[in-house]
Amino acid sequence: MNSDKGNIIPLGSSAAGAPVLYPYRKREKHGYCTPDKQIVIPCIYENTNAFSEGLAAVMLMEKVGYIDITGKMTIPYKYDFGGAFKEGVAVVERKGKYGFIDATGKEIIPLTYDDAEDFNDGLAIVEKNGLYGFINKQGKVVVPIKYDLVCPFVNGVSQVELKNEELCIDKLGNIVPEPQDDVFYDGLTIDIDINENFGFRDADGNLVVPHIYDWAHEFSGGRAAVCKDEKWGFIDTTGKLVVPLKYKDVYDDFTNGLALVEIGEEDEDVDTELGYINENGVEYWED
Repeated sequence: MNSDKGNIIPLGSSAAGAPVLYPYRKREKHGYCTPDKQIVIPCIYENTNAFSEGLAAVMLMEKVGYIDITGKMTIPYKYDFGGAFKEGVAVVERKGKYGFIDATGKEIIPLTYDDAEDFNDGLAIVEKNGLYGFINKQGKVVVPIKYDLVCPFVNGVSQVELKNEELCIDKLGNIVPEPQDDVFYDGLTIDIDINENFGFRDADGNLVVPHIYDWAHEFSGGRAAVCKDEKWGFIDTTGKLVVPLKYKDVYDDFTNGLALVEIGEEDEDVDTELGYINENGVEYWED
C-alpha cells in the first residue's frame, strides 16, 4: 500500500451522462476543460482530480473539498487529502488519520486509520500501527489488521505477508492456494525474460510485445505504461508506442481516457509537475 499520497489525488470517472470534463493545469493553478481544451471551470485550485461519480476532489488554501460538474462546492474544504469516489464512498484524511465519506460528505467510517485505500468490490485496505487488513463499507473489519503487507483482491484472492511468510487469502481471511493462472488485462500480461526485460504475452503464450522495456505496468484502458532509459510512455495492445517515452513517471494508468504523468528530468534538483494526458498523448496543461 502506498501511504505517501501527498497531494496527488487519484484518477476517477465522470458520472454517467454528465458532460466530460478533464482536469487542466495552467501553470500552478488547476481547473477543468472539455476534451478540446475549452476551460469550463476556471483554473483557481491548487490541485484537482478527475470527476468520479459526479464529484471531484479539489484543493483550495491547502484543504481538500469536493465540487460538482458546475463547479459548485458540495463538500467543504476541510481535509488534507481526498480520494476519488468509488462504490459511493471516498477515502479522506485529516491530521494524519484516514476514513471514508459518502457523497453527502457524511463521515460514514471514522477517520481512525493510519492509511486507507479505495474500496474495491466492497472491501478496502486499511492500516493501523504498521499492520494491514480489510474493512467493508459498514466499517467492520472482515480481514484482521495483522498483516505486514496486503495486495488488493484479484479474482477473490489477495497476496499477503505475515511474519515474513507470503500467503494467499480469500475475502474471509482464510488461507487459500496460490492461483496458478496468470491474470490478463486487455488480453495481455507482463512477461519478463531472463535478463529482466519486460514484454507482454497473450493467453496462448504468444509474445505480442518483445522484451525491450526496463519496466512496465499491466494494461489499463487499452494502454500500458512502459519505461526505457528512465523515460515513460504508453503502448497499445499491438505494442505500438502511442505516447512517446518522455515522462519522468506515471502516477495513474489510463482510466476513462486519462492518465496522470510526471513531467521533468530525473536529474533535476527541483520540484516536478504532474499533468493529465489522453490516450493519444494530448497534454492537458500549459506552463
